[in-house]
Amino acid sequence: MLGRLTYLALAAVVLALWALMVTVTGPAIRKAAGGLAPFDLRITGYDLAEVQTFLGRISAPGRDLYLEAQMRLDTLFPVLLGLFLTWSFVVLYPRLPAIGLAIIAMAGAGADLLENARVAAMLRAPEVTAEMAAAASQATVAKWALDGLALTAFALAVAVSALRRLRGAG
Repeated sequence: MLGRLTYLALAAVVLALWALMVTVTGPAIRKAAGGLAPFDLRITGYDLAEVQTFLGRISAPGRDLYLEAQMRLDTLFPVLLGLFLTWSFVVLYPRLPAIGLAIIAMAGAGADLLENARVAAMLRAPEVTAEMAAAASQATVAKWALDGLALTAFALAVAVSALRRLRGAG
């Protein structure tokens, strides 16, 4: 029972962090950057010109929000999401697939943390180089690919589990 409550609490915290970033900090950063999406949301990545445009438009308070509140939330979020998905995979999948999927989930968390460090470096830099932009963009794309794969595996496992329960109840 305690394990189930802990799991549900972890899920609730992950959802709350995600909701804060999606409804509060993300939109505020976008507004502060003249409507441009934050780097974290650019699924296909970005180049130096896009980075320079974003950095040229974002206000000083917007930059501070990105570096402070957003980075704090986005440090907790990937770690807790990775833990939640790992726990889910251990429960929902046989041992070998669970281990592989847990590795993917934690790699997604690692890519997100790397992305955060690289984005923070660009936000603080007096001048961003093409190499900095490319490195940050690669981490962003890797995060989305790994998290997408892990979340798809999670959704499939939940769907299969729900179907099994429905068949067992009927």
